[in-house]
Amino acid sequence: MAHRLLRDHEADGWERSDFPIICESCLGDNPYVRMTKADYDKECKICTRPFTVFRWRPGRDARYKKTELCQTCSKLKNVCQVCLLDLEYGLPVQVRDTALSIISNDAIPKSDVNREYFAEEHDRRARAGLDYESSYGKVRPNDTILKLQRTTPYYKRNRAHICSFYVRGECTRGAECPYRHEMPEDGELSQQNIKDRYYGVNDPVALKLLNKACEMPSLEAPEDESIRTLYVGGLDKRITEQDLRDNFYAHGEIESIKMVLDKACAFVTYTTREGAEKAAEELSSKLVIKGLRLKLMWGKPQAPRPDSETSNGARQQAAVAHSGMLPRAVISQQQNQFQPSGPGMHDQPPPMQYFNIPPPPQLDRAYYPSMDPQRMGALVPSNDGENRPGSEKQGQHNPYQAMPPPPPGQYPHQHYPPFG
Repeated sequence: MAHRLLRDHEADGWERSDFPIICESCLGDNPYVRMTKADYDKECKICTRPFTVFRWRPGRDARYKKTELCQTCSKLKNVCQVCLLDLEYGLPVQVRDTALSIISNDAIPKSDVNREYFAEEHDRRARAGLDYESSYGKVRPNDTILKLQRTTPYYKRNRAHICSFYVRGECTRGAECPYRHEMPEDGELSQQNIKDRYYGVNDPVALKLLNKACEMPSLEAPEDESIRTLYVGGLDKRITEQDLRDNFYAHGEIESIKMVLDKACAFVTYTTREGAEKAAEELSSKLVIKGLRLKLMWGKPQAPRPDSETSNGARQQAAVAHSGMLPRAVISQQQNQFQPSGPGMHDQPPPMQYFNIPPPPQLDRAYYPSMDPQRMGALVPSNDGENRPGSEKQGQHNPYQAMPPPPPGQYPHQHYPPFG
């Protein structure tokens, strides 16, 4: 209906504001937003009163958005002036009122005369400093709200509209077209009425979210009673160990909290199984810390390792790692020293020494074939005290003594094994 014109705009209930009441998703991710302001440019789609219209573009690839409701109607329902979603939870009005069981005294009438008078009365009380009674904000969120609420902005809602020429197959702009080249989706979600969304009746998006909340599975406890650990995923650098302890300590005594920031997860271990089950039941699908929704699951059991196998494997790995670039025969000899002895092991021959080198006195020291002076042609003093021909220093003491020759049959064909 055409609004009557008077000289005094405030007496007629016209609205004039300096900044809109919008959510973070509608504002966009750009910190520098240029808005246009037009006083008394449009009528509110709920109370039909003229109000100040703001228009802006939330992103480079987004469409231009503008306010659709006046601020008085927005405050009555605590919704955004653009998307009509709740400012605190980011949910439709029907979902919020159904989940919180709100039967408010400030229900806006739907008739043309009554809703205009109702909005003007609340507007006068707000200008006089008398806050109107509203049940929004007085009710604590329940499980349904915590499961469905949006904790991060949803900027995908600001995308450009679908190109109507592309739908008809007549768009010639190609990649330069500022609209989306997609086919529209037909269904109940595409048929939304702004008044039904505001009053919270017959909203297909709200019905879909309520059905989703009913179908959410609960976190079932594993059959293994020894599992007392809960897995927390989706962590951020802002979340500390004290934040996790503040949210989990109320359900039972905590034994330990291990945070793995590289994988963005943490493990919370309780002292009792009852505490872990209570925490999983209370925090399943509704764990939100510092505005970040976290994933909660039961931990997996870890098979304990025997001490004997662990110690033997560690010794063997240390010996092999210390061997470096030793020949294969020496490495295999060191590995054979760690093999356990059994009743059938006494028939095996003793390990063969490589290059006539005596066995090492300690396992932590490696002996190389280059340590043998005879291999490179050096002469050592004999048993009778005389040096062989070719020795340079007669009086110098040689620390390497002559080694006895190997017993016959130990090296059948060649003195040195083949290379490689």
